[in-house]
Amino acid sequence: GIPFSAFFPPQASFALPQPTFAQPMPAALFPQGWGGLPNPATAPLRNGGFPGIHLRNHTGGVGLPPGYDYAFPREHTKIHVFKTGPTPPWQQTLWSWDGTNHVKLLVPCTTTVKELMQNLGCTNGDANKNKLHEIQEAGNGRWVKGITISGGDKDRVKKQIAEFGWDKSRTGAPGERPVVWLWCTK
Repeated sequence: GIPFSAFFPPQASFALPQPTFAQPMPAALFPQGWGGLPNPATAPLRNGGFPGIHLRNHTGGVGLPPGYDYAFPREHTKIHVFKTGPTPPWQQTLWSWDGTNHVKLLVPCTTTVKELMQNLGCTNGDANKNKLHEIQEAGNGRWVKGITISGGDKDRVKKQIAEFGWDKSRTGAPGERPVVWLWCTK
């Protein structure tokens, strides 16, 4: 025989079969982060100074009460609200693609201007200081001031936003009307 035959494996006469499809793998028992520790939780969502972003329920919590669904309005408009501080957008260079300078909202077209202003944080006791400015993009990061609605203008704040042309046609899609850009003061 062969000396020390235990050290020599037998010759394989065929290849072992390999699966040709993805094999399901069991899920990890614990979520693994760096060093085998769980990843930290993400930061909670903030309202960014706009109190109307979150739905407050009758219990004081955020979101729908357990067991309830929400009947959405049929028509919405896309509104982008600048959060640039006290300097108006038409005096700055701001890029529409920079998501850090504005908040994107989907707003029901039946919302009144007063409701929109309150949801955006225009809650000054002096209604004339609460102002909503429509801004239009002029290109190259420049903006042009459009209409301004004051909280003290009782006739205009009662109107629905669709009456100002802020309706479902403001999608920003190619060939359609641009989204609504707003800036608020209070």
